[in-house]
Amino acid sequence: MRTHKYLIPHRGLRFKGSPLWFTVFVVFLWGPHTLFADTTVLERIVEAERTVHYIGASLRTSTSPRGTRTFEEHVIHVPGVASYRKLLSVVGEPRPPGAQRSREEHERNDRRRERDGNDRNNRWRERSEWREVRIPFSEEAIKLIGQNYNLEHRPSDEKIVNHETDLLIISPKFDGRPTKRIFFARENGVILRVEDYDADGVLREIFVYTRISFNAKSVDAKWQTIKKAIRTEQRRSQPSSLTEAEKILKKAPVQPEYVPPGFQLHGVRKIKRRENSVFLEYTDGLVNFTLFEKTGKPPRLNPREQRDATKIDIGGATVSKHRFGQTDAFRWTTSGTHFMLLGEIPTAEMQKVVESIIKKANVQ
Repeated sequence: MRTHKYLIPHRGLRFKGSPLWFTVFVVFLWGPHTLFADTTVLERIVEAERTVHYIGASLRTSTSPRGTRTFEEHVIHVPGVASYRKLLSVVGEPRPPGAQRSREEHERNDRRRERDGNDRNNRWRERSEWREVRIPFSEEAIKLIGQNYNLEHRPSDEKIVNHETDLLIISPKFDGRPTKRIFFARENGVILRVEDYDADGVLREIFVYTRISFNAKSVDAKWQTIKKAIRTEQRRSQPSSLTEAEKILKKAPVQPEYVPPGFQLHGVRKIKRRENSVFLEYTDGLVNFTLFEKTGKPPRLNPREQRDATKIDIGGATVSKHRFGQTDAFRWTTSGTHFMLLGEIPTAEMQKVVESIIKKANVQ
C-alpha cells in the first residue's frame, strides 16, 4: 500500500515530508501578495467610470522621436452624464524630423505658418474647450485583453494624491505588444495613474492626477457652472457596416487575410465629407490598427509625407512607407482601390498585413 507524506509540524516547527512541498508552503505563506487576475479588476475600473463622481487636474506626458510634450488638463466626471477634459497648458512642442532644414524650406514653412495661423488658433480654441472622454475599456476590449494579455493585480505601497492604490499590470502574451500599468484608488476603483510602455519596455506615456476629489456635491456644483459651455463634439466619422461600406466604395471592402495573433475586426466607419472612403478598425483589446480604403481619385499627400516616404515592393506592388507618430504608415493602390494602413504594431507585422491585402485585392 502506498504511503503518503503530509506536512506535519514537529518540535521546533520542523516539517516532516518533502523539502519541495515545504518550499511551496513557505512561498505560499510568506510570498508577496500578487494575484494573477482575471478581467474582474478591469470590470471594476470601468464600473467606477460609470458610477463615481470626481473632479480634479491631471498631467499627461508623451515621448516620441519628435520630442516630449506634457499636457495639463482639468477633469470632471458626472455619472450618468459623461466625463470631460479641458486643456490648460502644453509644455514642449514636437521637433521637426531630421537635421537642419534649408533656407528655402524655412521660408516655405514661414509662409505656411502665416497662411495657417488662423486655423491653428481655431484648433487651440477647440483644444481649450471641454471635450468628452470615452470610458477607457469597452466590454469587447475587456474580453480581448483577457485573451491576449496577462493581468497581474497587486497592492501598491504608493499613495497618489493621498489615496491608497492597487496596481494592475497588463502584459502581453505575444511579442511586439505594449505593457500598461494602471494605479487605481483602492477605495473605489478610479484610475489615478497610467504608465504605457512600448514592446521594448520604454516608457512612452504617463498620465497622473495631481489633485482629485470624490465629493459628489462639489462635482455637481462645478457641473452646473460649466455644462452650458460644453458643445457636442462632432466626430469626423460615423459607424457603418460592411454592407454599407460596399455601397460607398461601389465594391466590397478588402479585409486582410492575415492579421497578427489575437486581433479581430472591431468596427467599420465612414468618413464625413469624403466620398468613397471608409476605414476598418482592428484591435486586440489594447492595441489598434486601421485600414483606410478609398475609390475614385487618389488621396493627396502632404509635403512632409512625400518627402519622407520610402518606396518598397510588397507582393508585387509599389508601397509608400513613412513615419506616422511612433509607427509606420503604408500607402498603396491595388485594383482601383487606394489603401492606407497604420497602427501601433511592429513593422514586420504591418508588412504581412499589407501583403495579404494586396493578394486578396488582386483576386477579388
